[in-house]
Parts: sequence; C-alpha cells; structure tokens
Amino acid sequence: MALVTPSAIASPGDQRSQLAATMFTELMELPPVERRLLLEELTDAEARQVFAAAYRVAGTSYALWVDDPVGFCEQVLGSAVWSVPRQFMSALISHKQVAVPSCFGSSKTFSCGQLVLWSSLVHPVGTSVTVSLAPLWRQVVRQLWREVRSAHSRAGLPGTIDMAQYKLPDANGLDTVVAYGIAAAPYNEAAVQGIHANQLLLVVEEAGGIAHTIGDNLAGLMVGDGAKMIAIGNPPTDEPNTWFEKLCRDEDVETIPISAYDTPNLTGEWFGECQSCPGGGHSPAKHMVDRKWIERTIRVHGPKSNYVRAKIEAKFPQGLTNVVIPYDWVQAAVDMDEPHDASMLPLNRLGLPDEHDEWLVRPGAWVRLGVDVAVDGGDEFVITRLVGDLATVEHASSGAENADYIQLAGTLLEHIDRAEALRRRLGTSNPVRVKIDQNGIGWGLVALLKQWGEEGRHQAQIVGVMVSESPGREPDEATLRPFRKRDEMWLAGRTMLRPDEHGVTGLRLRVDELAAAQLSGPKLFTNSTGHSVVESKKDMKKRGVGSPDRGEALLMALYEPAVEEGWQLLV
Repeated sequence: MALVTPSAIASPGDQRSQLAATMFTELMELPPVERRLLLEELTDAEARQVFAAAYRVAGTSYALWVDDPVGFCEQVLGSAVWSVPRQFMSALISHKQVAVPSCFGSSKTFSCGQLVLWSSLVHPVGTSVTVSLAPLWRQVVRQLWREVRSAHSRAGLPGTIDMAQYKLPDANGLDTVVAYGIAAAPYNEAAVQGIHANQLLLVVEEAGGIAHTIGDNLAGLMVGDGAKMIAIGNPPTDEPNTWFEKLCRDEDVETIPISAYDTPNLTGEWFGECQSCPGGGHSPAKHMVDRKWIERTIRVHGPKSNYVRAKIEAKFPQGLTNVVIPYDWVQAAVDMDEPHDASMLPLNRLGLPDEHDEWLVRPGAWVRLGVDVAVDGGDEFVITRLVGDLATVEHASSGAENADYIQLAGTLLEHIDRAEALRRRLGTSNPVRVKIDQNGIGWGLVALLKQWGEEGRHQAQIVGVMVSESPGREPDEATLRPFRKRDEMWLAGRTMLRPDEHGVTGLRLRVDELAAAQLSGPKLFTNSTGHSVVESKKDMKKRGVGSPDRGEALLMALYEPAVEEGWQLLV
C-alpha cells in the first residue's frame, strides 16, 4: 500500500462498494498490528475503496488508525518510530493521561508533532480538537508546531497549517480548526479555560515548566471519556515538587520515562532512515543524544548533579540544589528572543569586519569586557563581551601559552580594539570598560594593559578585580550578604538572570552549551558569620565539576566592583 495522500483517498461520491465496507469493518475488528500488515497488502485500488468506506462509515478516511498512532506515523506520515515513543503513543489508546519525563535529545518534540496530526485526522472534522501547550509562545511556534508543519508538508496531508493552527474542511466544505497551540505562562491561567470537545487531546510540551496554576486547570479539562492528555518534557533541574513531577507520580497516570541510556545511539536500535533531512541516507538517531554528549555533560556538571539526573537520567531533582544560579534561569536567558525594537541594529550590519552575527544591539549601548585568567584551579583564559544586555564569549583558550601574561595581553588588546570600534560605531559615550581577574598572573596583565593605555595604544578603562577581597559596600539584599567580591559577582549575576513573571531575564545569553552549563555549576553556602559564599573552583573540581571559567568571565563583564574613591563611574 502506498502512503496515504489526498489523491489516494476516494471521495464520498465514489463507488460505494459493500465489499469495501465489509473489509473496513473487519479491519477495525483486528488488533492494530495485524491491521497494519493487511493494509500493506492492499493494492492502491483496494485501498481507495477501503478509505472511501472509512469516510462513509466513520466520517474520516483516516479512521483506520483511530486506535493506532504508531501505524498512522508509519503508514500515513512515512515516519520511523523507535521503541519508547511506540510505547507512549500506544499508551494514549488505553490511558486517559500519559506522562513522559524525558532526557535531552530524545526526539520527544518530533513524536508529539506526529500525535497532533494523528489526533486531528482520525476523528471526523468538527468532533475533535487537539490543543498543544508550552510555557512560552516561542516554544509553541518554534518547537512543536515546526514539527507539525514539516510532517504535514512531507506527507502531503489535507488542510492548511499556519504558525500554530491546523484547519480542515468539514462536510460542507467550511474550514474548521482541528488543532491549535497556545502558550500557558504561569500568569495566564485563563489561556487553558473553556477548552472542550467530544474528542480532546492535550499535548503538553516542556511540561517541566508548567506552573501548578496551569496544571490544576488542565485537570479540569479531563472530563468525559473522549478527553486525553500527554505531558512530555525534561524534568526541571532546580525546582522540586513541580506540577510535572506530581503528575508523573500520580498512580492514575501512565508514566513512561526516556533515559538517555534508552535511546537508539546508546542501545544500537535501528528504526529506519531520517525523513527530515533532504536525501535521507542516515538514521534519525543522528539528531538525537549520543554517548559523547552524555560523557561531556557528566564531566561538566558532575555525575551526581541534578542536571545529570534531569537531562540524562530523566529523573526529578533530589532535595534543594542550593546552586547560585539555577540552570532553568540560565536557559531562559539563552532562549530570550531578540527584542522587537526598530531602533536596534544587527551586529553584522554595522560595517565592522569581525562582527558576523545578527544579534541586535542598541545605539549608545555600553560595551564591557570580562576576563578570566587560568589561575586558581582554572583551565581556560576567557574573554567575554557585554553590549548592553547582549552577553557573548569572544575568546577561550587553554594550554601552556596561558602562563605568559604578555601573550595574553596581546590577545586581549585585539579584543579591546574590536570593542572600541564597536563603541564608536554605536555612538557610545562611555569608554570600553575591561574587568580582569587580578589573581596570579592577572596582576601582570592588568599592569601591562594600563601601561599600554597610557602610551595611547587603547582608550579603554582597565579595572583589576581582586575577587578574594571584601566587596567594600553594603549588600543590596540582607539575606544574601556576599563575603568576597567573587561572591558578590555571582550574586549580581543571579539577580540579572532571574526571570520575571513573563520569563524575561536581564541578559540575553548568546553562548555555547559549556558556558551556559558553567553558570549553573557552583553551589551557594552560608559561612559562620552569616555571609553568602560561592563554592570555589577547587572544591567544584573535587566533586567532579569543571572549572567555570567561561561563566566567571561572563559575570566579570557584568560585575561592577565598588567605585574607588576619587573618580566617578560613567553609567
């Protein structure tokens, strides 16, 4: 049998064969696996007659897969389904609610996109609604509905799809919404009220970020035999007792976890060729989590970290993590959309030779650099840049050459020149400000850069920061009293990265995975005097977590130590 496309489906006006109707009825009495096999044996002419009978009897030609989402994926969408998605797709037939705590890179979004199409097509138009939810609108449009649109296009399915809405013509030819996506932010519980249909499927993506207020309202929609829900996502790394965790522990919910060790690249499972890439020729597992990523993640975060529990083992956090900056906050800053502001300019359109990215910057934005020198247990020499709220890693290197502060100064001078060219192009009045960790060979680096400034080789302000010193000022929060400047630097970063009620952070992080991971690495403690103390690099290494050099350089760019008496900081 060929893949089911509109051209293969007979219209209600075609020959109404009693034999085809009987065949349809008998097929529907078979278990899904046996039905799939028999469908494969039909000729195209026989298939058209059966599809026509399905339309007449059940109101949709896709009714042959009403109890078989796996068969729909394989025979209608032409997609390969690996073993764990086969389990949770099939579980939707016999269970009202299915929860899937998942590792990173398990193809969960791809699978959910297929479920949206399955649910939309196997019921008569006008009798069912499929609703996808995620905490943020960009997650709805850019993740799940991108997969819906792609699968719909590849399979040549009927109806039209826009950014997050699927329409099919009803029996009278009128376009009817059969599926749509909504953002279910914590402050917008009204978004999930009033959703009803004879057949309702809720597909909850990024379920680890769904607030209790939203989740409680979702429970109110599970009324009637036709209402079902699948909730899928990574367990949160830093927040215990979330709605998703409670759902997964509910004895009335079928919970099917996906550990990274269960995925095809780890088990060796073969499940066909990739349909998403032009030309195919490789397994879909190419786009999934692999052993190299797992090993690197364990090395960066530590084998017992809650990040590893969530992203690799698909388990929920144990106890309070007491990290300085929760990873979920960092991820929110990484995921921040570019501002919708016509006055802002893309970096790559400023006419500067070394600026190739499209990220937006504001005219007049303050340009600052942060430098972490590979000392005190550090592994890398790192230079970061902050242009207004846009934070990037500009340089990272390791090796014996990092012991030569003159060579490091030459590298840093190149980045100062770039930053000054950017400052001039943006029309910024404040000079470029360069903050350098002054411990160890940082002393020599600071002294040489200041000398070069006096000689006219640059016009930047060079600020040496002795991170082991007292902050020299009263803390902003009585409950978070930093003991040293390093502690104050981390707590300042914590404040800027804390999302507001709309999920907006004070920084846009455009950094790699390693830098993002390092920002959530250190733990926060309270010493005997009641001051807040951030875990040292050496102590992090003792528990198997890498040195947060890139993270500290990012925070150094942001951090402004106490103003020295006798001069005024331009802001």
